[in-house]
Amino acid sequence: MAVYLLLGDDEEHKARAVEKLRRGRNAEPYDASEAAPEAVVSACNSYSLFGEGSFVLVRNLDAWNAAQKAVVMAYLENPAPEADLVLLGKKLGSRERLLAAVKKSGEVHTFDRRTGKALVRWGVGHATGLGLDLPEDVAGDLISRCSGDKQRLASEMEKLALYVVGRPATEEAVEALCPPDVQANIFAFVDSIAAGDRATALGLLEDLISTGEPPLRVTYMMRRQFRLVARAKALFARGASQGETARELKVPPFVARKLEEQAQGLSDEALEEALDLALKLERGLKGGSDLGDELQVELAVLKLSD
Repeated sequence: MAVYLLLGDDEEHKARAVEKLRRGRNAEPYDASEAAPEAVVSACNSYSLFGEGSFVLVRNLDAWNAAQKAVVMAYLENPAPEADLVLLGKKLGSRERLLAAVKKSGEVHTFDRRTGKALVRWGVGHATGLGLDLPEDVAGDLISRCSGDKQRLASEMEKLALYVVGRPATEEAVEALCPPDVQANIFAFVDSIAAGDRATALGLLEDLISTGEPPLRVTYMMRRQFRLVARAKALFARGASQGETARELKVPPFVARKLEEQAQGLSDEALEEALDLALKLERGLKGGSDLGDELQVELAVLKLSD
């Protein structure tokens, strides 16, 4: 029997670790936000018809409360001898009893997501393994489009390798093949608002809505981004560094860099107006206006980019 606790926000790295531990066996997956710990323990105690122990995988461990985690801790005191239990979560406090229990009877590994230059280096190295020549500046563009998501980055690199067929990847190839995700579009959208570029802002808004994002969610993300810019602007005004700002706002370093750029392009008055307008738009989208949802959003963008 073995128990593994895989923590951190690097989902791609954790997925590779799970595959190594699985060793070709069938996994019995559970989601802690939906499954009871008793069901997981029962799966661990079951016996495979093929004569091998169960490989039980639990995702979203953070969804369980202390009492539910205690069920797993009780199991670890007398575990099934041939079962492997893998627990996936974001973070456990240093005083968590489950963390101590797994350290005593198994292994704990933390996989934190790379950011900034470290993520660029990882991207270039991963691309090389795929036979793809990915220059650092192109890797940076691709990372921005994927909002630093390594799983999506790996997938997009595979597509790029097939697309360029032995030639170095270019920004044009990335633009043609790898559409920005929602968060990247939100960054670009706020950039265009800061620059007063109405045409680009409306085009990006159309892109966001065409992906199937509900206008209310787009509006919420807009307001969240303006709020982050306002908080970052205040921190930078007090002399905070990008690293300090990233830690205070709990965002990756590349987001802090983007926030600093946007803060320089938006005055306090413009940010206050943007936040007020986004709040009014949310109210309208929740039934406070007789206009259609998309029209309400477009009118708000026109006001923001005056």
